[in-house]
Amino acid sequence: MLSAIPSAVLAPLNAVAGTGIAVAAAAVLAAVLAAVRIRRGDPKGPAFGGLAGVAIAGFVAWQTGSGGGLFLPDLVWYLLAALVLAGSLVVRRPLVGIGWAAVARGGTGRADHRRFALATALLAAGFLVRAGVTGLLGLAPHNPWLVAAKVATGLPGTLAGLAVVAWARPRPGARPDPAPGPARVSRWPAPSAGRCPR
Repeated sequence: MLSAIPSAVLAPLNAVAGTGIAVAAAAVLAAVLAAVRIRRGDPKGPAFGGLAGVAIAGFVAWQTGSGGGLFLPDLVWYLLAALVLAGSLVVRRPLVGIGWAAVARGGTGRADHRRFALATALLAAGFLVRAGVTGLLGLAPHNPWLVAAKVATGLPGTLAGLAVVAWARPRPGARPDPAPGPARVSRWPAPSAGRCPR
């Protein structure tokens, strides 16, 4: 979660101070957070995630020559996440359910499956909303309303997504789906056409 903070400050800093200062400040913040996490013994992958995100955003902005390029990596990530989540619903394997099945013990019932599908759909919708805001912000990076929307859907959006996933957790004592049993075979032969069984 801490790795999302440097990217979250890019939008307001870019609108107030310009692209160069925004990238520099976000890079310093990402480096400090990475150092703190490494000092605490946290995994190094997430520790450098924010730093890598800021570096990619700064490179894209430099290549495009526009502050709107800062938000292109976020836009691609949001669209990809929404596509994967929606695809898991299409194949009837909600991604939230797959995640909970990997960590939860015991079976899951039909009510759990409905929550998994709903939570996955909500996450996909949330990523689509964030993609829409980010895309508009890329076209108008200094629009104060879009900057505020970007901030509101950034870290708060991540916390809301985590709350949705937590809500969808399997309930203790839920009745698992019954396993399909052997087919029952009738002792009586099927009646022939035109004849009534005795």
